[in-house]
Amino acid sequence: MEATAQKKYLTPLNKFSFAAAGFGQNLIIGLVNSYILFFYTDVFLLSAPVTATLMLVARIWDALNDPIMGSIVDKTRTRFGKLRPYLLATPIPLALTTSLLFFVPDFGEVGKSIYACVTYLAWGMVYTVCDIPFWGLPAVLTPNAEERVPFISFTRLFHVVGNSLPIVLVPLIISLVGGDAQKGYLFAGIACGVIGGGLFSFAFFGTEERCHDVHEDKPKMSQILKAFWHNKPLKLIVLANVLGFMRALPVTSSLYIATYLLGNTSLNIIVLGAWGVSGLIGMLVSGKLAKRYTCRRIYLTLSSVGLLSSLILFVSGYSSPVVLLLSVFVSGFPYGVITTINYGMISESIDYTEWKTGMRTEGFSVSFQTLMNQMMGALQTSLLAWMLIWINFRQPVKNELGDLITQIQTPETLNGLFFIVTILPAIGWALSMIPIAFYDFSGKKKEKIYEELYLRRAIANGELVYDPDAELARLEYQKAVAERRQRAQSMLENVNTAPYLFQSRQKRQ
Repeated sequence: MEATAQKKYLTPLNKFSFAAAGFGQNLIIGLVNSYILFFYTDVFLLSAPVTATLMLVARIWDALNDPIMGSIVDKTRTRFGKLRPYLLATPIPLALTTSLLFFVPDFGEVGKSIYACVTYLAWGMVYTVCDIPFWGLPAVLTPNAEERVPFISFTRLFHVVGNSLPIVLVPLIISLVGGDAQKGYLFAGIACGVIGGGLFSFAFFGTEERCHDVHEDKPKMSQILKAFWHNKPLKLIVLANVLGFMRALPVTSSLYIATYLLGNTSLNIIVLGAWGVSGLIGMLVSGKLAKRYTCRRIYLTLSSVGLLSSLILFVSGYSSPVVLLLSVFVSGFPYGVITTINYGMISESIDYTEWKTGMRTEGFSVSFQTLMNQMMGALQTSLLAWMLIWINFRQPVKNELGDLITQIQTPETLNGLFFIVTILPAIGWALSMIPIAFYDFSGKKKEKIYEELYLRRAIANGELVYDPDAELARLEYQKAVAERRQRAQSMLENVNTAPYLFQSRQKRQ
């Protein structure tokens, strides 16, 4: 029988389906993340206080319902598995809520506010229901951990393209409808919703859950929480990324880099492009790196690269645009690799929980992945806002004609901006390395754990029959071999020390 560790499970259909589904999902989330705030304030004409409150409530609700949805997934038992039923049920609601999100109803101010709150929160809940099972798929598509990171690395390329496409698509659609923003955003919402939802259905029709719980009983919430408590790798991964949230500040503050440090707002696209291109290269090579090195070694080594790049830029100063852009480019590469292997490491942590507790917690574990990403984004924007206040940043002002005029910043403020995009990312890279230094699910320990898991799964699936007498004989044989090795080592040490003992006796005589 072929060893489970070496067997390849992922088919071309699996890879295409996961890539296509991710493209569709990211087409939708890319549209919402890129345009929803501007749509609400400038097209829907939702008041700023209502918009700000809605965004805050939605983020808080997301933080609460992600683990709830994760626990629901882990309790699911159907003939389709625990994840795929939700991937079958969500494409149509996802397309519908995305379309309604960008519709401007002919209501009064209160009615429009209620409509915006209901549709945005409904869309967020539908997205949670589809997102957590979707990112749990890599852990169940293949029992072979060595397949996962290359698989995620390949499919993430399509996800990134899908996420970026709405940036170009929305202005194009608005221009095609004669500049009518309301129609343009509505058509964009319908197009992205229908196409994205349709492609997302491949996550059900082209996949298969190959890793199952040994226990068929639905776990209690207390058991799920206990399993999470024993999942040391997952806790370390989440902690490392939350502590390292400042690593991406060069992207979050790219407009400030272009406008004030480089002196030209239009250079923002070059700053984002430098980070994005190198990050894309990082995603593409992460699979090959994972085949040669452990994830722990990759994480620590490339974090050191990001740290050094930030410090070198700080020492060099921002007088040279070339040096600044080069530093951003270099920092984007390790970030692209690390964000990709994070998905593989979290999938491996689910296997670790199975080995430790006998339970697989794809839903609950992946919910912490989405929660981690949300926390990182919230911390980045919040810290940037507070830092701008601390460095006395001067906002643009309107002139008599109503045009926005960019104010000249003081040298102290410019140095503060430079501090934000150099020293703070360096601190982020350094902090992220601390938890990973304690990450020991690698090397021989990892190999031993997977050997035990493969044996348990083979016995549970009826591929092997457990023979207690044979197991006892195997253990006794291993013990006898170890004792013989120890005796041989002891004899070898005695032979090596005998001449010195003989010489010392001669000297005494």
